[in-house]
Amino acid sequence: MLKMLLVDDEPLIVQGLQAVIKEFDEDIEIIGTAKNGMEALTHFVSRPCDLVITDIKMPKMDGLQLIEAWKKEQPETKFIVLSGFQEFEYVKRGLSIGIENYLLKPLNEMELLETITQIKEKVEADFQTTGDDAAYYILRDNALWRWLNDRIGTEDWKERMALYKMPLAKDQQTALVWIQPIRHSGKQDAWRDLQSEFREEYPFMLLNPEEEILIGLMADNEADIAAQIEAIYDNISENLGTGACFFLMSEAGIGTAYFPKAFRQLEQLLQERLVVSPGTLIAADKIMPHRWRPNFSQHQLARALVLREKEETLAWLDNFFTEWEAHLYESDPHQVIRVLSEVALMMSESDPEQLLTVIRRLDGAATPCELKTTMFELMHPFFDRKQHDDNSKSPIIQKILSYVAEHFTEGMSLKTLSAKFHINAVYLGQLFQKEVGVHFSDYLNQFRVNHAKEILMSTKQPVTGIAEESGYTDMAYFYRQFKKYTGYTPNGFRKREQAQ
Repeated sequence: MLKMLLVDDEPLIVQGLQAVIKEFDEDIEIIGTAKNGMEALTHFVSRPCDLVITDIKMPKMDGLQLIEAWKKEQPETKFIVLSGFQEFEYVKRGLSIGIENYLLKPLNEMELLETITQIKEKVEADFQTTGDDAAYYILRDNALWRWLNDRIGTEDWKERMALYKMPLAKDQQTALVWIQPIRHSGKQDAWRDLQSEFREEYPFMLLNPEEEILIGLMADNEADIAAQIEAIYDNISENLGTGACFFLMSEAGIGTAYFPKAFRQLEQLLQERLVVSPGTLIAADKIMPHRWRPNFSQHQLARALVLREKEETLAWLDNFFTEWEAHLYESDPHQVIRVLSEVALMMSESDPEQLLTVIRRLDGAATPCELKTTMFELMHPFFDRKQHDDNSKSPIIQKILSYVAEHFTEGMSLKTLSAKFHINAVYLGQLFQKEVGVHFSDYLNQFRVNHAKEILMSTKQPVTGIAEESGYTDMAYFYRQFKKYTGYTPNGFRKREQAQ
């Protein structure tokens, strides 16, 4: 659990921070608050603390004085500095004593939470940097990463790059390289040596929150860009081995302003890791056409899931991965992920939190083995949950029936309901028929016709108004459905009821 201290002489700021942080992550403990640096030192410096968020301008002892004094007692504590003054002298002094980020008031809530997330990851992983420039690189990498993800505006970006003395090439050729180490490769020392070496050699180099390397290349022509990429690749191969990492490269562009666009290209390449061997150069301009796509019979799988046929579902998944692996290097990984995402939709059964977790794991998987493990981990809880259900309707069908009762006058179909409730439409249709006993369209029409019957019996309202009030905009269709379920036309039904 991340332990945090809040230091600010403005009570409203402290209260706002407490509310935002507690809502953001329950796994953060705010050990206390203080009105100035002196109070913070007196009451909290002897208590374990991972992160201090402090204002700069405070009475008795300001934020930077607090950091200097605090680090003498707890050197590993990390700091975020807040200020209403946009003066880079504060940042420069903060760099010299070690801060994670410098945030201006009024606070950008997203930037604050992202910084806290990165700090939490570093604390949990016991991430340590060494050398006099450690604080400088932590702050600079944070800014670069946010810029690549389009979370920093152009003017803010230019100011920060001026502060860090970063080159802003306008007319040079540029490209972005993303180097991702294979987890548990046992070469952490060599990886850290490469990080230090690339820091010295390439001005535009950063570590993202997962400690993966991104390098912005700049040269006078594409031939020089290609030579730099070859040198980086050879260096990694020599020091880590060809199979120790994935190597992604964007197309060439013009100027450093191109890097965010190049980064989005690289994000689109991530799924290509599934169909290449580690160590292969995955280049945006050299992706070969994919000749094989998975044959996905949604109805077959949905039926097996609805009927709780675990062995048939296991066999389907085994066959899917066996066939894919037989065509691995000619397959379209995006289509594979699409199919598995549809399967996840079926098995999550309108559980947005579970679905989001699974989709993130599918999108982040680097190998077919990771994908297969994710799907099997999803399947077993699905069948265990079904096994313990009683004969009552499943939660998702209960939600659908309640929704129909409240919104039957609105346009709806299995497709719109599946999107609203985050479930596969084919699976929902088969589950509905199994548990309710009729197709969804028949159930909806029967519900609407029953509503129309009640109005016809109790009012003299015109049939056209009754049709619209029952959810029908097409009178001919309304007449057909009404006669289908009652044996009468609407007017005929009304006359019969009045005669009785």
